[in-house]
Amino acid sequence: MSTIGLSFLFALAGAVTFGAADLRAGAAGNPSTALKLGNVAGRITVAGVHQRPRPLPVFKNRTFCGPTVANETLIIGADGGLQNAAVILRPRGWRPALRPGLLVLDNEQCAFRPHVQIGVVGSELLLKNSDPILHTVHARLGKETLFNVGLPTWRQVAKRLARAGVVRIDCDVLHTWMSAAIVVTDTPYFALTDAAGGFKIGGLPGGEYEMEVWHERLGSRKRVIAVAPSGTVNIELVYSAAEIR
Repeated sequence: MSTIGLSFLFALAGAVTFGAADLRAGAAGNPSTALKLGNVAGRITVAGVHQRPRPLPVFKNRTFCGPTVANETLIIGADGGLQNAAVILRPRGWRPALRPGLLVLDNEQCAFRPHVQIGVVGSELLLKNSDPILHTVHARLGKETLFNVGLPTWRQVAKRLARAGVVRIDCDVLHTWMSAAIVVTDTPYFALTDAAGGFKIGGLPGGEYEMEVWHERLGSRKRVIAVAPSGTVNIELVYSAAEIR
């Protein structure tokens, strides 16, 4: 298998049998309960030689934070499994309903927790600070600042995630090593890869989907896939270590 770029391998369990009626059933975002649903599952890996990111140096509050903190921007297991890659499926031809939820972003041991998370448009983001020192949460969508909140340890603030995109988070009180990302989606069909690089997305009406894979160090890739009713699409995605930036 070539490891130049991103390789896609597809193995469908069962035939792909869907049509306009299936798409119409899901057009309102509420597919018929009689509609059989499919799944997409797989694994994302990195092939080739790579260096583990070095710990990030701490320049402020070292008495509490220590001299370094872990670098979570690139987590690759011993067998190449890529953690914290976002897998997003957008139906083609209809728009699913969204159910906004609650996300939590904490400041813990001089790092944002979790480092990467996913939620749908309209979700609420609760900002917390579990450290006994001052932090800020500076959120940007592209070059635009969405909010910049000071968080002494006693304060909690809720913000609504109103637009789709990757929201980058930094701390502006000279905690230059701190970062996080929140992937805000316009579809309820998504997953974040685990420590082995695995993921699974279920409850999919049969049809075509645009699959997007995003990782903060390896970039974004898109591909159209077909999902069979009551079937499973098994996908292996392989990045080249040469793509790491």
